[in-house]
Amino acid sequence: MKSYLYGSVLAFSLGFPLAQVQADSYPAEELNYTVAFGPGGGNDLMSRTVVDILKTHELFNGQNIRVENRDGGSGAIGFNYVAQQRGNPYHATSTSGNFLGTPIVSNTGWTYRDFTPIGLLARDAMVLAVRSDSGYETLQAFVDAAAEKNMKIGGTGAAGPERVVAGLFAKAADIDFTYVPSQDEGGLVTSLTSSSIDAIVANPSEVIGQVSAGNFRLLGYSERERSTVFPDVPTFAEQGYDFEFSLPRGVVMPADIPVEVRDWWVETLKQVVDTPEWNEYLTTKGLSGNTIWGDEFGHYLERTDADFRGVLTEIGVIK
Repeated sequence: MKSYLYGSVLAFSLGFPLAQVQADSYPAEELNYTVAFGPGGGNDLMSRTVVDILKTHELFNGQNIRVENRDGGSGAIGFNYVAQQRGNPYHATSTSGNFLGTPIVSNTGWTYRDFTPIGLLARDAMVLAVRSDSGYETLQAFVDAAAEKNMKIGGTGAAGPERVVAGLFAKAADIDFTYVPSQDEGGLVTSLTSSSIDAIVANPSEVIGQVSAGNFRLLGYSERERSTVFPDVPTFAEQGYDFEFSLPRGVVMPADIPVEVRDWWVETLKQVVDTPEWNEYLTTKGLSGNTIWGDEFGHYLERTDADFRGVLTEIGVIK
């Protein structure tokens, strides 16, 4: 297991010169904030929200922050660009599901281990939703019914996070299911409202309208802790199904930046997530604000990567 302690002077032989970084005067230059996806998407919105808060609240010592979209290859191009800035404390990027998933299914030349984890600012976890008239009042009722029939569980895409959560749940509950992929969130919601499947695994933001209208019921949430936005929905773990899975919406920097710089960013981003602007972002996007920092964020990435690889191996997407 690779340690998540960063800042060794050995790492600067091929990267940013350590002599150029004075911890007591950081930051002293422009920050290059790379968005590994195109404008307007979830990763872009998160990145620009973070940068806007840094600027509005004057948290970057008066220095400029330049945001640049480097999309392509399901995040591979942008993340690779940041990974190549080894040791440079003036580069950063925001993570997403593709930050873990793309290196698993493609030869990117980098993985999450080639970055310094700063902080997990939000978690994009999944819910298991059923129709309100299904008769499944609780997760246990759904599991009991699964003992009598092979459940059809839907999700967006054939090998995405929805498929991973469905697989982890089925394994923990020892139930059989048939996974039914949809092309997009609209098709996913329709598949449940039309009664063609028994349940769906979805991002909370995709189903909250149906929940508010009384059409869907949420039976489980895939984090270890309850959502800060949907606190009434119990987690799978607290109901006896011992797993967790969420996509990381966090901030990372190139590998081997000075420890002092990493710590500066941890403390600064703690201020970012304490602002009204950030809490509004979480609420409007249906994200949980359960934060973790530094090495703990690194271990979270390691666990999530292992879960992703395990399920995709089991269903034959990777070997």
